[in-house]
Formats: sequence, C-alpha cells, structure tokens
Amino acid sequence: MTSRAKWLSLGGVLSLMALLALVGPLAGTTPEGSRSKTAKRLTLFSFDNHSIPFKDNLYLTMAQAEKYPGNPVVPRGPAGSVDSYRAQFYGSVIREGEKFRMWYAACHYDETKSEGKWAGNPEFSKNWHVAYAESNDGIHWVKPNLGLTSFKGSTNNNLVELSSEIDLERSEPIAVFILHEPDDPDPGRRYKMAVYGRYQNSAYENSRSRTKLEVPATIYPYFSADGLRWKLAMPAPKKRVVDETEAPFTAEWVFEIGGLYKFDGIYYVAGQEISPDVWLPNGGLVRRTMTTHWSGDFIRWSQEKSFSFQRYGYRSPKESLEEAHEGASVWNRGNVLLGLFGLWHGAAAQNLWRLDLGFLVSNDGIHFREPVADHVFVKAGEGEDWDRHGLIQGQGFENVGDKTYIYYGTWDLTRGEVTPGAIGLATLRRDGFGYLSTRLPREGSFTTVPLTMTSSGAGLFVNADGLGEKSYLSVELIDKYGTAIPGYSGTAAALVKKSGLREKVNWPGTGTTIAYDRPYRVRVHFAGSSVKSIKFYGAYLE
Repeated sequence: MTSRAKWLSLGGVLSLMALLALVGPLAGTTPEGSRSKTAKRLTLFSFDNHSIPFKDNLYLTMAQAEKYPGNPVVPRGPAGSVDSYRAQFYGSVIREGEKFRMWYAACHYDETKSEGKWAGNPEFSKNWHVAYAESNDGIHWVKPNLGLTSFKGSTNNNLVELSSEIDLERSEPIAVFILHEPDDPDPGRRYKMAVYGRYQNSAYENSRSRTKLEVPATIYPYFSADGLRWKLAMPAPKKRVVDETEAPFTAEWVFEIGGLYKFDGIYYVAGQEISPDVWLPNGGLVRRTMTTHWSGDFIRWSQEKSFSFQRYGYRSPKESLEEAHEGASVWNRGNVLLGLFGLWHGAAAQNLWRLDLGFLVSNDGIHFREPVADHVFVKAGEGEDWDRHGLIQGQGFENVGDKTYIYYGTWDLTRGEVTPGAIGLATLRRDGFGYLSTRLPREGSFTTVPLTMTSSGAGLFVNADGLGEKSYLSVELIDKYGTAIPGYSGTAAALVKKSGLREKVNWPGTGTTIAYDRPYRVRVHFAGSSVKSIKFYGAYLE
C-alpha cells in the first residue's frame, strides 16, 4: 500500500469515528431518527427538556438529596492503614447481583512529612493508592483483605493490583473510575478503569515558568477480568518519566477526570480543564470548567476535547467566582445521562470557599446542562460536620428498593490542604430528582418527542405522587404530526389515579401494550379538581 493510500485509509477510519461520534448520541434513545430500535427501556424524566420539550401550565421543582444519618458509610482507616488519611470518593460503585462493589482512592499518612502537603506535591503523591470495598446492602461496607499489593511490607490490605508500567509515584492516582462490561468478548477487558495521573516531561523539566503544581496531566486506561487485578491498556511507556507521546492525551496544565462512561458504543472521560488547555467559545480565558475526551476502543483517546458545560452566568476568570468543579460523574440511563459536578463557590478569602454538588443532564454524552441553574443537589456540611465546607462527586448511583442511592466524598477546601476524608451516602425517592406540577390552578399537559419503541410492543409506567380520584393523569398517544391514535387517545385515553414509583398505564380499549409500528408521541394531561397536588417524576417505556 502506498503512503498516500495508507493516509487515506487512516483518514477514512477517523472520518468514520467522527461520524459515529456525531450520530451516536441518538442511538439507544429511541426517539425518531435513532439507529437503535432495540432499547429495552426509555426513561422520560420530568427534568429532561429534550425528551419532554412541550409543556403547558407546568413547572419544574428539583429535589435535594437527603444525607444518610449514619454517615460516613466508608470512614478512613486507622493509623498505619492504606487510607489512614483519606478514603476519597473520586471513585465508583457498581452493583453486581446482590453485591455492591466500590473502588476509591486511598491516601495514608507519611509520618516523615507534614500532614498539610497538598495533593499536587510530588512527595505527597507517593501516598495515593487504588483501594476496594464491598457491601451487601450499600450501607454497611467492609474493606476486604485482598492480599494483592504490598503496603509497608505486608499484603494484608484492600489495595487492588496495578501493573507496574506506570510510575505511580508520578501518576498520582487520586481519581479512579470504573466501567463493567460483562458482555465484552475479551474476558480480560470486562472491567475498564481510567486513573487520573500527572506526569513530568521535558517541557516541564526545562520550563522556568512552571511550578511544582503545574504538572501536565492525563488519564491512564486499565483493563481487568475481575476488577481487582489490572493491566495497563495503552502501550507501556518506554521511560520511567513519561512524555506526551506516551500518554493517552495531554493537557498542558491540567485535566482532572470527574467521570467515565460509555454512550452508544463510544467511551468518554469527563473532567475539569482550565486555560490555556481550553477556553470559552469566544476564545476568552476560563478557569474550572467541564470538558470531555472520547475513544472508540478505550486505548486511543482524542487530543481534541469538547467544551461540554459552562456555569450559568460564567464570563471569565476575572468576573466569575462560581465555577464548575470536576464535572461530571455520570449515570447512564440508556437514553439520557445524569451527572453530578462541583458547584464551586469562590471568594476572595479561601476560608470562605464552599463546594456543593450540582446536577446535570445530557442526551448526547457530550453536551451537558443544568435543569435549573445553580441547583444544590447535595449541600456541603457546616461547622465541624464530617463533610464540612466541600463535597466531591464520584460515580456511585444505584436504585435500591424505593430509594436512589448517591455516594459522595468530602474535601474541606477552606484549609488549603488535603484534610481527612471519608465517603458518605445521600438518598432520595427512587428517581425523584425533580417533578413537574401545575403552575396555575388549572389543568396542565406535556408532549414528548416522537418515540420509536415499537418493535415488539411496549408498556408505559408512571412515577408520580399526589394522584387520586380528584387528581389524575390522562395519558394518550398521538402520531408524529399530532393526530390522535385510535385506541389510545380521546375517550380511549388511559387514566392513572394511583400514586407510585411504577404504576402501569392501562388503556381501556387496548390494554397495557402499545401496538403501534410508527413514531408516536406520549401526551400527558394533569387533570381533576385537585390538580395542584400532582407531582410527576417520570415515566418508563419498556
């Protein structure tokens, strides 16, 4: 093959990958135009104005998660343990069957150093490791003795095993995000992990303008068969100190990963970047903001990034003290992605800094938005609370019974140091992130985008509260163009009068299955003399 032919072939592959990235967000969502017609569930959340764009007399109320009174559920360890200083939840929770599995970043005291060493200090970085915990209920956790990695001369600890191609004294694994893909044809790749890492290169060594904290950053991708023994996915670096040719992608100053997810066959890492690595759409400088990189195989990652989220009202580093910190940890719900990010509240004096957790939504895996600007989803503690002044998000979301569990960590950023940290749990009504209700004391309604879940029929279920004989939902189907579908509309509309997390919609003439082989919309009316009591959280099409 000629050099030109090789170049064209590579260009064709890259063009195809770019095309997949562009059309990918539609797949699996099953609105009209989707390439995927086999999605098993479509979730229509009240706050997703992409799936539910048309409303009349309805407004959105976002919920705030409640902290578990027994927090922290994963405390830091005793003196001498791998996490005696921090059990840090820039990590992941994955539920497999009845077992909850957690991966987190563990940091121990180095008695020869000052406790106050900041995480970016190369000496302090030597104290970070990847640790593991597990639970049968998501509340009570144990740190099993894995016997895999030596720590202070003993393998009696809960550290996972990482292959040694990367110098972890430089790569600083303070963030670890996991995906589980049990259907991967390669058993050795069924677990995938992205580890945050700083590294040093010749540009750093030769630059007088850089400080010890301004060390270039990347991620390191790993594969595993069991989630405990990990092999580096990328080609092994040739040198102990890696350079930009041996990293998945490079950031001149910093890329700090906040989440790892897969959407329509494409892997994404989301995180925080600052100028000069990223800038506002108009070219202006920016501080903490969310960007994403992508990969088709989890090994080769894009050097280009997407400017994925900008805080409401953010203008420039000089004008804005409200920033987006470490966005976003992501919960993939099939057709829609839910995310957490840090609501950074800056101030002139560091002792006034605060960091709550905000809430994001995306329908394409690339562009994220807040359903309600600056909504505080989990609020940082005050005074001497264990989670005082600052929270950090991880990738820990699970529906358990009638509750949704969300795991989070803590960082008291007012002290300018890595303070002792642990892992907590917040809960809310199952999928109760927000609800629609009527704004004025009259009926309201909404209509979805066209849907195409029609291959074998589907059932519709409603998550709502405040329903009864005087406050009910009237559910009907119309076609793409707004024409009523016989058997599902008008006098044949289904009435839902019972509150619940998963109430099945039953049309009086056609039953509970939607048998319609063309795109349709769901239209829901809020009706009854006590209509103001209705709270609509979402619906599931299965």
